[in-house]
Parts: sequence; structure tokens; C-alpha cells
Amino acid sequence: MQRPLVWSLPIVLGLAAVGGTVAGQTAPTASAPSSAPVQETKVVGTPPDVAGRWLAVGRLEVGVTGAASIPALWEITTQDGKPVMTHRFVTLPPALKAQLDSANAAGKAWEPTPDDLTLLAAQWDTLPADDTHVAKVMNELSGPDGLDDAIKNEPRSKDALLLIRQRMDFDGKGTSVIRQVMVYSALAANDRGYTGNFDSATIAAAPFPVPIPFKGTFSLYRVGAPGGRGFLARVFDLFAGCGRRHDSS
Repeated sequence: MQRPLVWSLPIVLGLAAVGGTVAGQTAPTASAPSSAPVQETKVVGTPPDVAGRWLAVGRLEVGVTGAASIPALWEITTQDGKPVMTHRFVTLPPALKAQLDSANAAGKAWEPTPDDLTLLAAQWDTLPADDTHVAKVMNELSGPDGLDDAIKNEPRSKDALLLIRQRMDFDGKGTSVIRQVMVYSALAANDRGYTGNFDSATIAAAPFPVPIPFKGTFSLYRVGAPGGRGFLARVFDLFAGCGRRHDSS
């Protein structure tokens, strides 16, 4: 029997605890192609209302002073009164991807501007698919009343207003990674979304699975919501206003 791994938050929470079924549905048993992975959602406790479209940016500590930003796009809907989360495997708009790549190459954290989020919202439905060879995704959303003992005893997550755990199982094609685990511990809310601690672990295939843990912080940005409107949004408003004045004349 494999010895339990207890020295990393993502390992403890991701490999053992993240699971369940989509609210009101039976968990699929068949694997899906990497371009269309099976996705499940588990809701624990009473998480805040997070229905909508989101850009999550995890910023991992690299070396002594470096950083690497990892984006994720989520769409959260409501079914039977419960949130259902879908991770979108797509590529960022070219302008945003160029900013991200440049920041990562320089070892600097990347933060999207309000105009970046406006651009992302405008292209959300037409973003090209990104085949990452993921076969299955398990998402878990927890409110403060649903945090288990492992979370409550972990300084990086015990005060979370919202906890999102993801486990991605890979199809074994074209990559040595067999599993990836992400833990987003939202500790504060702001007018753009949430901020908090980000923990991640990659499980690579070897003679036996080798976990590679990382830690850092994250920001969760609402995409396409009122507030935080940038230059492009104000331009759209200007044209909309012109239309209203024309109709009333």
C-alpha cells in the first residue's frame, strides 16, 4: 500500500477529499476525450453566490523573488439552487496571453486591468479550445460552514470565506503528469472578486507518483459584471447613449 502523503495541503485535500457529483446528477463513469473532459461539482456548506464567469489567476512563488502566474477560466451556473462549476479549457485572447507570457518570462506577477477583463468578456464565447489532455475534473466549492477539520487546522485556509478545490486527472497522452490539484482559499472580497492563498500540486508519473507542491496567492476576477469598467466599456456606453438620444429625438 502506498504511504499516505501528509506534508502538503494540496496533496491532503486534493488527492483524498475532492470528489462528489454534480448537484442533482449521477457522476459519469466513462472517461471523456481530453478536449471535452468530464466535470463534476460538489458543494459543501453554504458558499457565497459566485454564479457567473470568472478569471482566476494563481501566482506561484518561484525561487527567492520570482513569480509565475497561472490563469483559469471558470463558468459557474446555478442548478436546483446549487452552483455548478465548469472549468473552461481555452486559450486567453492574444493580447492577454502576450502580457501573461511576458510577465512569466520576467518572473513578475500578472494582473489583468479592467480593460483586459472587458476584452475577455467580449471574446469569452469564441475563445479557441486548448487541449490539455485532461480527462476528468472534480470541483468542490465550500462555504465557511462546510470547512472540514483538515482545512480548519491549516493556517493558509482556515479563515476562507470561499474555498475552491480542483482535481484534474490526465489521460496519459503526451504528458508525464497524471494529476493536478489546486486549492483556492479566498480570504477577502473586493469590488472585483476575491483574493487569498493558492496551493497547487502536480503529480508526475515515475516509478511511483511524485508530488511537486507549490504555494502562492491568487486573485479571482469577475468577468462581464457591472463595476470596474474600463475604457472599452465606457466607449460602448457612449455609443449606447447616442442610440438612446437618437430614439428620443
